[in-house]
Amino acid sequence: MDKLNFEKIFMDSLGELQGLVQIPSVYDEKTVSEEMPYGEGSWRVLDYMRQIAFRDGFEVLEYDNHAIAVRIEPKEMRVDVVSHLDVVESGEGWEWEPFSAAVENGYLIGRGTEDMKVCAWLTYLALRMIKEQKLPFTREIRLVFGCDEERTMADMYHYVDKAGKPEFAFTPDGIFPMSIGEKGALMWRLKGSYQGICKWLHGGVQCNVIPPCARACIPDASLEKELRAYIAGHGYDISCTMENGELVLESHGQAAHASMPHLGHSAVTDLLDVIVGVTGDAMLDSLSRCFGEPYGSGIGLKAEESIGDFTVNLGVLKIEKGNLYGEVDGRYPYGITSREATERVKKACTEEIEISLDYDDAPNLCEREDSFVQELLAVYREKTGDFSEPVISGGVSYSKVFGHCVAFGPIDKPEESLAHKANEKISLDRCVKLLEIYYEAMCRIASLK
Repeated sequence: MDKLNFEKIFMDSLGELQGLVQIPSVYDEKTVSEEMPYGEGSWRVLDYMRQIAFRDGFEVLEYDNHAIAVRIEPKEMRVDVVSHLDVVESGEGWEWEPFSAAVENGYLIGRGTEDMKVCAWLTYLALRMIKEQKLPFTREIRLVFGCDEERTMADMYHYVDKAGKPEFAFTPDGIFPMSIGEKGALMWRLKGSYQGICKWLHGGVQCNVIPPCARACIPDASLEKELRAYIAGHGYDISCTMENGELVLESHGQAAHASMPHLGHSAVTDLLDVIVGVTGDAMLDSLSRCFGEPYGSGIGLKAEESIGDFTVNLGVLKIEKGNLYGEVDGRYPYGITSREATERVKKACTEEIEISLDYDDAPNLCEREDSFVQELLAVYREKTGDFSEPVISGGVSYSKVFGHCVAFGPIDKPEESLAHKANEKISLDRCVKLLEIYYEAMCRIASLK
């Protein structure tokens, strides 16, 4: 067998990968239909992969446009490699057009390059290489592409309901050497009637993104001096300007994944602190006390468990025409249930805000000595020389849907990740190395005895 030239294989496919990144596959409620359950962008990105797979001679299994599966041939036993093609909102602060898929200085730049269109594409290239080589395996190796991971994962629950769970699965949507388990993930929805100091407030991008920006309007112009003094005294990156006789505050933070508060900074909680500190607004004070600290101390949920701390992120907050709406992302460890956490947050927050638990996925954990886990670890260590141990993540991936599933790469250093941030990018050299790792990993788990 000729030695595979991973660099040439990847570079020859770069144009098609750019086409994938250029599709703005953000959930779009306005275009949701029976044919497009997550909106037009998600449908387009799924169809893009579908058409390429058809062209390359694969069998494509359809799951009502929630997901598609790509395989060479069916076998009695199967392993799945699962990826999502949807992305979060682009947000602000980009130096490039977020969906231009620009290539500069050895990097592919665009929303979804790290999370996770590139790795979805790399696993597709790996399966195409396996097909071309006609490698004999004991198991079916199947690629599954969904398009609602960033919201509810309803896409993959639909797939599993129709296709059943595989013997094992991995998703290239985490960190190396692997995420062997994940905290529980929940979303609280906040609603209430608001009669406070703000005329309007718009904060955040998405529930699972630490808010990089937030704006609020305070009609009482006499508060300008106090607001400016409070902002300066606390060193916040917040501007205070006069617009049509009203004060407009604009807060700037640092976007990051909600599960990693140490990598970001919330523009929403800074803004709340300023407004509450100057005006004493009761409802916003309740929100500030509950969610101003990202590790749950404001709602009595700070934990020191082996699976990690509780984290909370007030990812979306809106006030408009006397109505308040918010979304809070929570990641919880073993030792507490979502029901207990919800009871505590309701107790801590003002009764004037209605709080509902609208999404919940319990913690999951795979055995360290599992044969599939061991095989993936062996591949990673052989290819990198890194003998780090698996970790438990605060992130949420398709692992929660499949159970016997781990997140396997692609990130080495989470603190350097640009997933969910402006100027998201990945180096082309990194892509080549990842292709080599995923090709070998897929071959090994499909032939494991």
